[in-house]
Amino acid sequence: MVDYALLTLCIQQYSPFVLDIEQKGHLLETARELGVAVVAYSPLGRGLLTGQITTNADIPDYDMRKRIPKYSEANFPKIITLVNKLREIGGKHNATSGQITLAFMLAQGGDIIPIPGTKKIKYAEENIGALRIELTPEEIKEIRQAIAETELAGSQYPEAYMVWLYGNTPEPSAA
Repeated sequence: MVDYALLTLCIQQYSPFVLDIEQKGHLLETARELGVAVVAYSPLGRGLLTGQITTNADIPDYDMRKRIPKYSEANFPKIITLVNKLREIGGKHNATSGQITLAFMLAQGGDIIPIPGTKKIKYAEENIGALRIELTPEEIKEIRQAIAETELAGSQYPEAYMVWLYGNTPEPSAA
């Protein structure tokens, strides 16, 4: 007897800062081949794409984001440049940079389900507002270009966490 489970979705960090799953032969391609939805956590770049944090010093010392290499002080000028581009596009839609980010994530396909962390009702309402935004192909292209120009140095997790990343993924069998 073969034991198996039907996989209908997978949860993966996916945001303008973390696009690894889009690489050829990686998770997104495989998920789409199998008809598996991707639940995208941290689609707002752990809150940085909302524009409410403008420097690494704005992050409290106890906050894990303080130790994420991608969010180092040296990267903040690039982060702010991307946020400003999102705000610029948001101006055309009467939307915030966070809403434009979520609209961009939704525009990646109906199989992408962004789940932004939400601490307050007003932020939940703002996030829901992203559903009414339909970005044009040109705006999506502009955002992609801005993301490409934002290449952030460093990893998406503190170094000590990296050993656990995909730690339970079995090696492919040599069949």
